[in-house]
Amino acid sequence: MIFGTDGVRDIPGTGLLTPDSIDRIGQAIVAHLTSEVAPGGSVLIARDTRVTGAEIESLLAGAIRRAGCTTIHAGVLPTPAVSLLLMDGVADLGLVISASHNPPEFNGIKIIDASGAKLAQDQEHSISETYAISEGKPESQQEFEVIEELGVQYLDKLLSSFPEGEFLAGLKVVLDCACGAACHWGPEAFRRAGADVTVVHGEPDGARINMGCGSMHPEFLGEEVKRTNSELGIAFDGDADRALFSDEFGRYVDGDDVIVIWARALLEQGLLDPAIVALTVMSNVGVEDCLRRQGIEVVRTEVGDRAVADALRRSGGTLGGEPSGHIIHHREAATGDGIRTGLAIARCVVEAGEPLSRLCDGITRFPQEQKTLRIQHRPPLDELQYLAEAMIEARSALGSGGRILVRYSGTEPLLRILVEAKKEADASFWIDRIEQSAVREASLGITASF
Repeated sequence: MIFGTDGVRDIPGTGLLTPDSIDRIGQAIVAHLTSEVAPGGSVLIARDTRVTGAEIESLLAGAIRRAGCTTIHAGVLPTPAVSLLLMDGVADLGLVISASHNPPEFNGIKIIDASGAKLAQDQEHSISETYAISEGKPESQQEFEVIEELGVQYLDKLLSSFPEGEFLAGLKVVLDCACGAACHWGPEAFRRAGADVTVVHGEPDGARINMGCGSMHPEFLGEEVKRTNSELGIAFDGDADRALFSDEFGRYVDGDDVIVIWARALLEQGLLDPAIVALTVMSNVGVEDCLRRQGIEVVRTEVGDRAVADALRRSGGTLGGEPSGHIIHHREAATGDGIRTGLAIARCVVEAGEPLSRLCDGITRFPQEQKTLRIQHRPPLDELQYLAEAMIEARSALGSGGRILVRYSGTEPLLRILVEAKKEADASFWIDRIEQSAVREASLGITASF
């Protein structure tokens, strides 16, 4: 299986992103397209600003064209833009060359089907099987024309789901564009909506994407909101499918808060029908309690936007997402869109006539601690003696008054640990206990903790 939580991801020049491997991925994608649609289909390709993106795009285009399909190139564009454009019938399949929120040394390939959704797991398995038996034949640099109008088409489509005109007139907003795909399209969307926009990290720079900026470092956003006396701040990640916020005091507002604010607004407008919200296992129990008190049913899913989208499709729900800021409004789009999320929460502030801090009222969270360990290997968790024993001990001690979650990252060589408890001291104690047990596991090859 070559796919992680969100597409194929690696460090270019190594592993899955050598020229030979990228060519094989391109061949496998065409085989999938031919079996799912028809021979000779079209593939829309976009990328974020990473310096390795152009070379990967050229290698993919060569493999796709050699196999008899055409390629359409949109240039630097957010991942959700490709989703909306596919829903508009621009192509039969979409590829986004991006490592999303990962550091600049990473890159990846996301695949989006004609409906605008991420591929199902059985489709990823099929592509992986074809990849395994393919032989790489990478070609020389490909030439292609970037169709700039596709970005404008995305923005028009996005804004058409909001009130006409300047519905954010006069609202002071700071946008942190993470030196990534949001650099042009985020500020343009908010200015067209009438907002007074301050942009930081707005230069498209693939060497600095996500570094000390954007949704991975929202502390910078809070300081800028206070400095400019703005009403809220919004931080995107590298491919702009996530958005995290700062309130008017510079305080952090995460995806859990966003879901509560947005769900309340939709419920009041009669647009949350059925009243169901999808949350992943990463969301705080206090958020679930808050939603249930308002008559909103909560469906829990595994980590990842695909799991959230699947839950919304099955339940008929409208809204779902993750604390990381990856939020899906299923009536409007098949994937999360950070710019859409930002516009929606800014609209909530304007229409409520209340600051963002007030819109977060009523959410009482359980104390939560998280640790991340950089690892070299991924042995099955149930085979790790010390870690398994610590997890059993923690679950027994916390009972129904808390929970723990230990998992491997789907996009980076990381082990993530989360502990939630009614008392902060209990959360701190058990996160340390579980971390120490993981460090004792030589088979993980831990190199750092943060």
